[in-house]
Amino acid sequence: MRVRIVEEHRNWARAALVHACTPGVARRTPPCPWAHACGGCPWQHIDYAAQLVAKEASVRESLARIAGAAPRALLPIIAAPSEWGYRHRIRVHVGAGGVVGYRQPRSHALVPIDQCPIAEPPVAAGLAPLRTLVASLHTVLDDVEIVADGRGTLVFEATARGAFVAADEATIRAWLAATPTAAGMALRGRTWRRRFGTTTITVRAQADAPPTVQRAGTFTQVNPAANRLLVRSVTALVGGGAPVLDLFCGAGNLTLPLARIAPSVVAVDHDARGIEDGAANAAAAGLDNVRFVVAAADAYLRRHGLSGARVAVLDPPRTGAAAVTHLLARLAPERIVYVSCDPTTLARDARTLTGAGYAIGRVQPLDLFPQGPHVETVLEAVLTAP
Repeated sequence: MRVRIVEEHRNWARAALVHACTPGVARRTPPCPWAHACGGCPWQHIDYAAQLVAKEASVRESLARIAGAAPRALLPIIAAPSEWGYRHRIRVHVGAGGVVGYRQPRSHALVPIDQCPIAEPPVAAGLAPLRTLVASLHTVLDDVEIVADGRGTLVFEATARGAFVAADEATIRAWLAATPTAAGMALRGRTWRRRFGTTTITVRAQADAPPTVQRAGTFTQVNPAANRLLVRSVTALVGGGAPVLDLFCGAGNLTLPLARIAPSVVAVDHDARGIEDGAANAAAAGLDNVRFVVAAADAYLRRHGLSGARVAVLDPPRTGAAAVTHLLARLAPERIVYVSCDPTTLARDARTLTGAGYAIGRVQPLDLFPQGPHVETVLEAVLTAP
């Protein structure tokens, strides 16, 4: 193949494909007509089995290269239940003239789209009525998230620039009344919020447990079916019998399943809305062994330590949890179960733990994001030295 160098550094470079001279055995024709222009699914041209091999290798190589450690057991990657139509939410951007689409790779330019093959079909079908609404609004929107609410309808959550234009209230209400698939819309600016219709969603993190309810805008994993596999993997690695500290807990995606197997759980997150939703769902499920706390994870550890927990679970954002990992290394829980969507920041933080006397135990990669390079990983760190 022929490539063009588009970014060059001392130890690495980024290239763009100019021409595939002889297609590899794993290469395929992307089904999406916008695949080459849109930055959302850069691996559509790769056979799904090959995607899984590459993602598992990424986890293994990152741990070896950055953490300088091999896990006791790197478990085979768990495939997503479906490689297409899996996202229960998508975020599209709004451009001049009401154009709705995704960004081009490493660009602010918009690619207008009519469909999205990785979105659940009802979510992708929400693009058409959204374009109708955007064209009639005076409030200037930056982006809109279309979310399947778990009840067969959709919630639209938009971020706006500037003030809310009062005349749009009647427009939105009329649009909701005329759009049976739209349950509600939430808009927010820097200093204001408006909600119309029903803007909560239901999430089923475990197949054998009741769904939970949370407000649109609180974090959810994009792939509900694969998220249930993630929850099962985390609870299997944590096991029962020990108190748990759940950091970066969000609205309780892992917290409530952990509370069903652990004697007690303290759940911590800086997002007050997520904490409120998590606490309400725990109460509705009759789980009285869990306590939700609004706090940044590092601030909580500095003030309260482990709060009696013997196992710490953390599910930080893509940037990882460098400060929290250093604090946990000093506090020395018996085990740490780290959920990550970026092998490089996971390996960086794992290096901190191995330097503090932890061994990397079981590591479970999972594919929550087919057609893209991201891979979810659950890593177990076991204290071997006092």
